[in-house]
Amino acid sequence: MKLPFSLWSDDIGKNVYKVTQTYTLTVEQYVKAHDKDEAFDIILNKGGINHDKIDKFLTNEDFEFCETTYVDVDSPETDIQYQGAIVKEDEDVKCDFFEPEFKDTIIPFNKKFGRHV
Repeated sequence: MKLPFSLWSDDIGKNVYKVTQTYTLTVEQYVKAHDKDEAFDIILNKGGINHDKIDKFLTNEDFEFCETTYVDVDSPETDIQYQGAIVKEDEDVKCDFFEPEFKDTIIPFNKKFGRHV
């Protein structure tokens, strides 16, 4: 029988334990869309977690003591909350309603140069 871990002569006398840990990960992204349905479709196709990056290399391994055999991510529950409409005000593009706690942390984006200012 092939074991999912390596054995060495130094391991004689030790026990083997399978440790399963379940983590909670929260991803919050702002999506520009016309309505909730479109926002959900955008998150499914262009947002969320890059599942190709979820593999055994996500874990810490010290092969002398532990080896990873399984990593998985479940589909999330999704909560979509309206944050405001994007409008043109004078010569600026703005969001007409946005939680005040975040207004000061938004970095303006310079479309002409394609970078944050």
